Amino acid sequence: MKLIPFILFVIAMTGTPGPGNLTMLGIGQATGFRSAIPFLIGTTVGCFLLNLSVAFGLGAFVTESVKISYFMKIFGMGYMIWLGFKVIKLQIEAKEIKKQFTFFEGFLIHPTSPKSWAMSVIAINQFADPTSTYLTKTVVFVLCFLIGQVTFHSLWCAIGSKIISLLRTQKIRVAFNVITAFMMVGTTAYALFI
Repeated sequence: MKLIPFILFVIAMTGTPGPGNLTMLGIGQATGFRSAIPFLIGTTVGCFLLNLSVAFGLGAFVTESVKISYFMKIFGMGYMIWLGFKVIKLQIEAKEIKKQFTFFEGFLIHPTSPKSWAMSVIAINQFADPTSTYLTKTVVFVLCFLIGQVTFHSLWCAIGSKIISLLRTQKIRVAFNVITAFMMVGTTAYALFI
């Protein structure tokens, strides 16, 4: 891998606001960091498997197939809208606050996101060193994305859990989650139609 440019790409892709980070921000604000851990582990496993699939060549197949790409866009957008409603609902219904987001809900974030597939395919195509062994390329590629994703998803969730002390009223918390949900859905829609 062209390591320095690749690491900068990973930081830019995993650190900036996107569906995964914004979901973690909303969950952290609504339920705290600790309750978000199953969801975080799910996003990590989902992203790991996606990147491993891309490294093994599945990425080109998925991104080049019009039918699969269209299905992923529709399903991924629907899933993000559903997650957005779930984030908003956490603050509207007090009894829901105790409910955790599940491992499986986190697992689906990246594999159903055309943005995640495109990011991974671009990374492997742009930054892979043709002189490296296949095993070296795969390990570096998957490991860098794994570290970036875990680091930044955790950071966004921790920021969300600290924000709760600043959001003193229920109305402000609901407004914050509504804005977060719209940003989650908006970034997904933007990625789909660009």
